[in-house]
Amino acid sequence: MPEALAADLAALHESTTRLHRTLASLDDEGARRPSLLPGWSVGHVLTHLARNADGMLRLVGWALTGVPAPMYASLDARSADIELGAGRSAAALTVDVRDSAERLAAGLGTLGASGPEVWDRLLLFGPPRPDAEPDTPARALPFARRRELEIHHVDLGLGYGAWDWPADFVERTLIFVHGRSGAVDAVGEPADVLAWRLGRPPVGPVRRRDGSDAGEPPPW
Repeated sequence: MPEALAADLAALHESTTRLHRTLASLDDEGARRPSLLPGWSVGHVLTHLARNADGMLRLVGWALTGVPAPMYASLDARSADIELGAGRSAAALTVDVRDSAERLAAGLGTLGASGPEVWDRLLLFGPPRPDAEPDTPARALPFARRRELEIHHVDLGLGYGAWDWPADFVERTLIFVHGRSGAVDAVGEPADVLAWRLGRPPVGPVRRRDGSDAGEPPPW
């Protein structure tokens, strides 16, 4: 297994463990609280994370077999699954998040033990889109899942914030976001700049280099 892929899998395991630690004290009242995402409760975010794991596991299958398998049947199907599961008990939500993460970890372990032809296979992330072509190599899966976990861990509003993000995650995700939409003229602590770029509230100030307020972040 390439060193970089092994490091990504280890980092993903750590992010998953931190989320499970947060969920250990979740009760039913907490599961129904509004999250930091408009219109979504904590239960919505957790259901999204569980279904995201299942969707990424389908991509693992695509990488291993070469048979295309979209993460979700459609945007509507993804939304319906989230709504269907959002109102469950804290115990049911926690088990779903844990079990889906374990299934994905097992699949990614198989991927990591495979050859370069599997890691390099191009996949299509997200629901099917008209005229969209596979464009992301399978080796990107562990970091893609880690982004989902770290960003939505903050969105839960359960005490884990942008300043809890590991420094390597902040640095790499900033590079990823800049690569998608271009670097911006914004300064501040890296975790704050990343939170701002992702549309999440930073803890500290984010400003332009001339000292003015950074305003709304560009889409990414």
